[in-house]
Amino acid sequence: MSTFPQPWISTVSHWQATNRGPTSLYLHNSKATPPASADVVIIGAGMAGSALSYFLTRPGAYGEGKKIVCVEAKDVGSGASGRNGGHIGPKTYYKWDLLMQPYPIGMGCSEEEATRVMQNERDNLDLIESVIKKENLDVDFWRGELLETHHSKEQTELSKIQYAAWMKARQALGLDPEGDTKFVDDPAEAEKLSRFKGVTSVHIRPGGSVHSHKLCTALMRLAIETKHSYFAFYSWTPVSGFPRETKDGKWIVRTSKGDIVTERVIMCTNAHTPNFFSEDDPLHTHIQPIRGQCALITPPPTYSGAQSFTNTYNMIDEHYLVQTPMGGIILGGGLHAMIREGKCKLEDSLGQIDDSGVDPAQTEHLGSFMKDNFIEWGPEGYGEGLTRTWTGILSVVKDWVPLVGEVPGKEGVSLVAGFAGHGMSRIFAVARGYADTLKTGVWDDRLLPRSFELTAERIQRTVDAQKAFEARTGTTAKMISGHLVKETEPATGMVETTLSAVSVDQVDTEPDMETAAEIVVGA
Repeated sequence: MSTFPQPWISTVSHWQATNRGPTSLYLHNSKATPPASADVVIIGAGMAGSALSYFLTRPGAYGEGKKIVCVEAKDVGSGASGRNGGHIGPKTYYKWDLLMQPYPIGMGCSEEEATRVMQNERDNLDLIESVIKKENLDVDFWRGELLETHHSKEQTELSKIQYAAWMKARQALGLDPEGDTKFVDDPAEAEKLSRFKGVTSVHIRPGGSVHSHKLCTALMRLAIETKHSYFAFYSWTPVSGFPRETKDGKWIVRTSKGDIVTERVIMCTNAHTPNFFSEDDPLHTHIQPIRGQCALITPPPTYSGAQSFTNTYNMIDEHYLVQTPMGGIILGGGLHAMIREGKCKLEDSLGQIDDSGVDPAQTEHLGSFMKDNFIEWGPEGYGEGLTRTWTGILSVVKDWVPLVGEVPGKEGVSLVAGFAGHGMSRIFAVARGYADTLKTGVWDDRLLPRSFELTAERIQRTVDAQKAFEARTGTTAKMISGHLVKETEPATGMVETTLSAVSVDQVDTEPDMETAAEIVVGA
């Protein structure tokens, strides 16, 4: 369970370390007391809380003329939003295919709904770009092409099949069937294009990157400076427990600095959502925390200047990277493979909320990944290679997609959380869509896929599916990227973890996942 104030000092990411000047919002209103009442209280100032603060305070928005307060347990972007890879990489055919699989591999979406979920990520990239341009934000935004690498003939063939099916589904909905995405299946051409050793094919699609902490900060500052709402942000103001309902149907948000009475609460709490629900509530386990690790890599001259990366990447074992404007490379991913190979323990990541340290095994792995996999990388001089590494707490979601909308039976309390380590490609579109829902009172399927909606039926469906899964595999079983993990207790009394493939389609394929938080957990 998360504890605030936390008894440790968190690691510092590249993004947090390079946004500490006078335009940042560190310690903003940290000593001030929030008002005793407000029309809307937003809990959490990560990317979701900051984006919602922005969209709710625009002219004509739901929050126009309203008193809005955002409270945060630490600083703006102090959690996963300021610790991620800065990668805006919309998913495509692989995740589209998984969404249609039964629980716990996917959530059993229809082909049309899965296609809309993927399109929402495309819309998210467009939306981020449009807001940054409209507001003239200096947040190191880049847009170009993402390279997804494949590493076996089997993976190439499966990817081509999934790609063709996904393109056909897009065309059926009137979405661009070609245009900005293509498949390169000549190994020599793929290796030349990607500079990744031994690739068998490459999928090229739209992608982007951004200084995540600068963006989070800029959005919050725009909300603070708005003239259309009465908005205030309070850092270092943690909230305790689920809001308490009053006799007249309002809600009391209990902060470390006093109570706030409000008509609407929006919980942008992501991995920390379990703290707000009792252990017997399904929402206590529907979203779970998991600790991920990223690194800043300073490249050698062979990957600097004109030789710098001109793409973002999704690679083998969910590794991903982006090139920063200063020349550094942000690298993340690979956790599930390390767990599978016995180099890391699942319990050291899943359920963990302490981001004060790093995993030595992951640090070593991230430090050697580039020279092990990229052609003509190195040699690395002192100060090159792994320069900084940090951890962050992301979320795992049982049915893969975000939870958006009012908590069942709690009118006036909403949840916007559960981004499964893929928030940069979802949060903006979700925040805009839910801001529109609050204004109109109607869920617009063009802005938000219906599968994102938080309903009692959806939660119960997941509970029932979980029970069926446990009946087949045992209560200690978990799904990790298409592999079944079972804990057994041998004669020594020590717990062992064994892995076995549960789906032929998943064997020897590398998932198109951005981070370790895309692990699907069955328990």
